[in-house]
Amino acid sequence: MNAPVLCLGEILIDLIGHPPGPATAVERFVPRVGGAPANVAVGLVRLGVPSAFVGALATDDPFAPMLLDRLATEGVDTRWVTRVSPAQTRLAVVTGPAGQRGFTFYGHPPADSLLRPDDLPAAAIAGAAALYLGALPLTAEPSRSAALRAVDLAVAAGVPVCFDPNPRAQFLAAGPAAREACWQIARAATVLKLSADDLTILGITTDDLLDLAPQARLRVLSRGAAGCDYWTPEMGGHQPAFTVQTVDETGAGDAFMAALIARGVETGFRYSPDDIAFAAAVGALATTRHGAIDALPTTADVAAFLARTARDHAPRQDCGTHPAGS
Repeated sequence: MNAPVLCLGEILIDLIGHPPGPATAVERFVPRVGGAPANVAVGLVRLGVPSAFVGALATDDPFAPMLLDRLATEGVDTRWVTRVSPAQTRLAVVTGPAGQRGFTFYGHPPADSLLRPDDLPAAAIAGAAALYLGALPLTAEPSRSAALRAVDLAVAAGVPVCFDPNPRAQFLAAGPAAREACWQIARAATVLKLSADDLTILGITTDDLLDLAPQARLRVLSRGAAGCDYWTPEMGGHQPAFTVQTVDETGAGDAFMAALIARGVETGFRYSPDDIAFAAAVGALATTRHGAIDALPTTADVAAFLARTARDHAPRQDCGTHPAGS
């Protein structure tokens, strides 16, 4: 069996407001399993890449067994999940209009923030196909120290580090320690993905991306419906977004990241424009169903979508006659 990609950080409950809009207009909240590392871990499995989740879950919490069971059911290796107490599963209340959804977090203390450096499976990290993480563990201790230690272990073993900060309001509230940890991980990243909103929150520009991740084999700036820009040591380009009937954007960025990692594992982290197009297709398909994990596509789903897209946009043969030279 191939080595898994280790996904470190949070698994939580997304409470998604329906209908989409401000909290005052929400009629009901639908609970869905979420959290970027959990989403990416499942996304990888559905794309044929083994994954494992590294994080902390509450010992006495009504949501924790459901979260653990969902990962296991999806085929994610859960042997390195740590149980902690007292703690609560983090709840992410998702509100706002379609395309502009916001997240408000609850849980004190959130179980995922209690992962310690001593909880890390050092040998598994050193033998992993890649290590993935985001910025949420950087907002509190001891999870910040655990995340930095995991990156150090990966770098020492030559394991690619894939980093999607996806910072939110609590990242800014966490202060300089979180920001410096973010820069430290970015400097070690093999793959760095940022959104246009991330640039604003982090206070940087597109021109800063090269200095931010000098070791990266791939830097991606996602722009939502405007597609994404990307750079490798050999090239740069723009990938337009695919047109789909969007239902729920929750987790689309995680689906995109899972696809980037999957293609990186397959290619030795040497990317082509086709790899970016594949990831864009995965991200687009993830918006066509409700929920982050529920919407993650399989390899077969993506292949069918790309084939259908190519067919719909194939040049049509013109059987008419034209003057010579026209």
